[in-house]
Parts: sequence; structure tokens; C-alpha cells
Amino acid sequence: MATADGLVCLDLVAVEFAINGQRKGWTLTSFEAAYAADLLFQRGVDYSVIANRIGVSGETLRKWFPTDDTPLGEALSRVRTRSEASRAAAVQKGPIRCGTLPGYRRHRRRREPRCEACWQARRAAERHFREHGTYVGAPEVAA
Repeated sequence: MATADGLVCLDLVAVEFAINGQRKGWTLTSFEAAYAADLLFQRGVDYSVIANRIGVSGETLRKWFPTDDTPLGEALSRVRTRSEASRAAAVQKGPIRCGTLPGYRRHRRRREPRCEACWQARRAAERHFREHGTYVGAPEVAA
């Protein structure tokens, strides 16, 4: 993680244990504790619970986070709702076209009649799966 002081190494396993309330007999560094507190604030956890889980006082938390806003960026957090994650995946993959296996699946999901290109793409994808054990790299049919 980059800070004003430079790069800082974080033990993310320790942070995860602390977030889940499994910190027993060991402490986090101040950077790990701040990162864990930020993640817990984004989840809407109360100050007292956060202070207990990461092992700092409430005063320290107020110094780190004087307002209810958290200073770390949203991009650092892995906490997402299911709809946010699916929207991000849809943006990365692009639109679903007919003549592909995802196009066939879209027709099924919408309970629409399947077009001929999608039927052929499904058949080709099933043949590919039987040969290779995966749908990755299945041929597409020109729509």
C-alpha cells in the first residue's frame, strides 16, 4: 500500500483474521490496523466493535477517522455487493452477442426463442466441452 511515507507492507491474512474477530494474542501494525478499520467502517460496523477487533482505543480511531468518511479509496476495498460485482464483470466482458454460448444463455434466461446462430453456437460449445473439458475457447458462430 502506498502512503505519504512510502510503500508499506501489509499482512492481509492478519487483517482478515482481525476483521473476522479472530485476533487472539497478537497485534496489528498501525498501518494494518488502519486498513482493517477502514474496511470495517465501509461495512458499517460500530466504533466499539472495530476498536475491540483491531486492538486499538476509541480515541485512536477518532484520530484516524475524525469524520464518518473513510480516507482509503473505494478501489482498495474488496467489499462489494453482488450487483456491483456483476456490473463490473459485464463492463469488462462487453456486450453479449448472438452466435455465442453467452448469447444462447441470455435467450434462455429471458425465456426467448433461441435464434439459429445461438443454437449452433451451443452445439459447437458442447462439442468443445466434450473434447477439452472446458467452455473456454469454444468456437463462435457468425450471426
